[in-house]
Amino acid sequence: MTIEVFGITGTNGKTTVSYMLRSILEEGGRNCGLVGTITHAIGQKEYDALNTTPSSEVLKKYFTELESQQIGTCVMEVSSHGLDQGRIEGIPIHYAGFTNLTQDHLDYHLTMENYFQAKAKLFYKAERGMVINVDDAYGKRLYEKLLEDQRREHIAPEIRIESVSFQDSKADYFGKLLENTIEGILLEPFEKGSSWGPVAISLPGRTTAYNGMLALALARQAGLSRETVTAGLRKLKGVPGRFQKIQNNQGIHVVVDFAHTPDALENLLKTAGELHDGRLICVFGCGGNRDREKRPIMGRIAGNRSGFCLITSDNPRFEEPIRITEEIEVGVKEAGCPYTVELDRKEAIRKAIDMYEPGDLIVIAGKGHEKYQLINGKKLPFDDEKAVEDIIRERVEKRE
Repeated sequence: MTIEVFGITGTNGKTTVSYMLRSILEEGGRNCGLVGTITHAIGQKEYDALNTTPSSEVLKKYFTELESQQIGTCVMEVSSHGLDQGRIEGIPIHYAGFTNLTQDHLDYHLTMENYFQAKAKLFYKAERGMVINVDDAYGKRLYEKLLEDQRREHIAPEIRIESVSFQDSKADYFGKLLENTIEGILLEPFEKGSSWGPVAISLPGRTTAYNGMLALALARQAGLSRETVTAGLRKLKGVPGRFQKIQNNQGIHVVVDFAHTPDALENLLKTAGELHDGRLICVFGCGGNRDREKRPIMGRIAGNRSGFCLITSDNPRFEEPIRITEEIEVGVKEAGCPYTVELDRKEAIRKAIDMYEPGDLIVIAGKGHEKYQLINGKKLPFDDEKAVEDIIRERVEKRE
């Protein structure tokens, strides 16, 4: 049995594209496995995602299970670590998608060029088609290199190499963002110049538009109809930890998001800034024993985009949390944004909720779907969503 595999790579957006694509494929009647950052879902079984792209041994086990259950499709997030370490060797990649490339994992790759070259490996494995976001500088470079290699017959001529863009109307898939609200977006895709009409997605933000276009284009390469694609995107009501609105009856607007890189944080806060009238209150930190260069950069981004920042812990691992926050503070101070440091993440969230006023929006960034904190070699239970719910419930109980 041949399992059709979609591989998604890039710094940000892999998970959202994967969930969108799975929703479309299932709408088209295809049973679909999912391997990525949030979960590894094989039929009715779900395995903890210890790595976005697991080891080759684990992947082989998953694909054996997919075959035994007659599941003919799998969407897989493919990390740069996974590519560099050969974890997907022996796994056929039929379609490949590229979201973007921004600063991350330099503790491992050392340079952006190494990081880019690791990502590029995926596209030389694609057997049927690939779709690339050419509005991203690295994406444009990759797209042009792949076309050149195809002209030189290093890539088979029947493999489709297609582009996605919101800037270049000549792209294979060109998009217009018609509407952007807290409830989601309205997108108008153009395929080879032909308009689809409005397509609704229940996630807000310009990054959602890019992710939607990439999922849409990959689904079309795999032969799904426009009607199926549109319905599949409409049915997806959200992705865990990706601009996830925390529902409550107190009128407090809180969003939890996985954004943990400079580009992701910038896009998150830019999106959030378009969706509220009051202050943007940002709770965030940076991971320990990871790329230290991005800490002041993320501090500057948060300071420039927020009305108030609460700098806190986010998987400090074996580093002293205060050292991490001090490096973040440098950027926040440069931006001139009022802020406070609260190393206890739950207390930082509590302080954000305590200062909330109607019209404000609280954004809690960095952990998203994660249910733990990594501290001194221990994996301690922690969930941003549950913390918000507990704090709001405690406030209500005190008033009663």
